Amino acid sequence: MALTYRRKTSAMVEGAICAAIAIVFNLLFAYVPFMGIILNLIMPLPLVVCGMRNGMRWSIMAAVVSTVLVAMTVNPIHALFYIGVYGVMGIVLGECMHRHLPAKKLLLYASIGALVSIGINMLLALYVMGIHPVDMMFQSLDEAVPQIASSFNTGGMTPEQSAAFTAQMTEMVSMIKIILPGAMLLMAPILVMINYWAARKILARTGETFPEFPPVEEWSFPPVVALVYIAALFVIQYFQSDKTHMAFTVAANVWAICSMLLMVQGLVFVYWYLKTHNKPMWWMKVIIPVSMFISLAGLIMTYIGGYDILFDGRKLRGKKK
Repeated sequence: MALTYRRKTSAMVEGAICAAIAIVFNLLFAYVPFMGIILNLIMPLPLVVCGMRNGMRWSIMAAVVSTVLVAMTVNPIHALFYIGVYGVMGIVLGECMHRHLPAKKLLLYASIGALVSIGINMLLALYVMGIHPVDMMFQSLDEAVPQIASSFNTGGMTPEQSAAFTAQMTEMVSMIKIILPGAMLLMAPILVMINYWAARKILARTGETFPEFPPVEEWSFPPVVALVYIAALFVIQYFQSDKTHMAFTVAANVWAICSMLLMVQGLVFVYWYLKTHNKPMWWMKVIIPVSMFISLAGLIMTYIGGYDILFDGRKLRGKKK
């Protein structure tokens, strides 16, 4: 009886601490712009740790308490987005870690939970609060174009260069609007992997051990990813003159998802090559950001990933057989 009481008290204290940390994360995210970039990746972490340590019941309680206080201190919309996206993801991931599920199942279940929560969050915002979150996001993107263009104009651009740059930014924003669903699909597993890795590091200090994902050099997507990427490119080119067509939207989202997967595959191939040929591994610290922020480098990495998938550049299929 005394042991059960102590465990309950400990779980209550840990839940309160995790809820307080979640509130601090939300306040920093809302009021410190540069901190928001980093906190956006680890926002579910307090709930993950709470759920792993004490189970789903306590992580749900911590999520509810933190959401109510965030609604009071920041605003209800921010609180709704937090519980809808990060809260559900943190609860599901924490429960998966509490049950010590294999890494692949954990990634699958937590990603599905995150995607379902995103959909529920949008429905609540639309039908309960009368807010269309997608329209708000699109409006923010449209408002950002002239601001970015004006900031670049201070560098002494000619009117022709300024007009060309503004047109380029407008085209890029319109493409972002089209591939938004694909980006949201990719966001879920990426956030799950980051928070799982961070939670493993934190909980390892308490003596807890969790299964790891396969080594990076063994990561590989099925060949169908490269084939679907090629098919999506053909569809995009066919409907290039009618970008409002549903087929163009679907193909653009499929292309965006496959492009990201192929780029990851290309980076894995480069990592494997550097490791097997005893090359300096610090090259990856240069290659990764260059591939992410320079379109030509990212395209080259995508083609490298396509080659690795289609022609088994690392001979992984032969090893599996």
